[in-house]
Amino acid sequence: MPSSPMSKSQELQFQPAKSDWSKALTRKHVTTSEDPYAFLKHFDTAFLIDDSAAMGNYWSQVGALLDQIAPICTEHDRNGIDIYFVNHHPCGYVFYNLIGSPKDRAGYQNIGQVMGSPSMRDNVAGIFSSITPQGKCRLDHRLSHILDGYIDEMRRQLRRGHKIKPLNLIVITAGITDDNPIDTLTRTARKLDEMKAPSYQVGVQFFRMGQNENARQALEFVDDDLAEAMDFRDMVDTVTWSGKPGELSPDAVLKVVLGAVERSIDKQKV
Repeated sequence: MPSSPMSKSQELQFQPAKSDWSKALTRKHVTTSEDPYAFLKHFDTAFLIDDSAAMGNYWSQVGALLDQIAPICTEHDRNGIDIYFVNHHPCGYVFYNLIGSPKDRAGYQNIGQVMGSPSMRDNVAGIFSSITPQGKCRLDHRLSHILDGYIDEMRRQLRRGHKIKPLNLIVITAGITDDNPIDTLTRTARKLDEMKAPSYQVGVQFFRMGQNENARQALEFVDDDLAEAMDFRDMVDTVTWSGKPGELSPDAVLKVVLGAVERSIDKQKV
């Protein structure tokens, strides 16, 4: 007699085999005296860049930030990094969306990967220079595409007995949004808790541009209070850059690429 389909609640409570989480990352994996960015080789790194009209005054600063951060990330991730924009999609996205396979065309993937022909790799500076910030900021919409897709893939791989690398998502935004990113962050954290995934499985680092007071308060709440208020894992960190000289020091760059991951590793239960 065939077994009945798995219910939604059972699916959410899917428990991976203990061996899937057995090689837990600890602080010794985060930085070493030889390489402060050593942890990046254990993670897939992705960028989500706000290219709405609110980012117009900061666009050159975003370029400077990417010039500092992207080479560090690509150097440590053999698969390369992924870059998504809130509004912009790569060429061909509409066609692939029409035929039902938008996922791989929603962003620029595997940039700087070690494998493959160098001439075929996307270039971070080239991608960025081709985009002009405009339109609204539907940040939650794009976050949901990235994080829901990651959770779905995580479930598929675990059912097959495979592992999936943790995700380090760096979000560069002015924080002036037309939807509420708390929705996706809450849903993702709850799903990870139900799956009993390691505390560092997903880290979201918001890098806020500018001095908008409402944006500051909103992201500070997400950073400092959201997890406790909603009783789920703390997977978010926030840092602000005003564009002043010296703010992209080595320590500041380290904070951007390390913040959310380091925080969640420190809080994991042992």
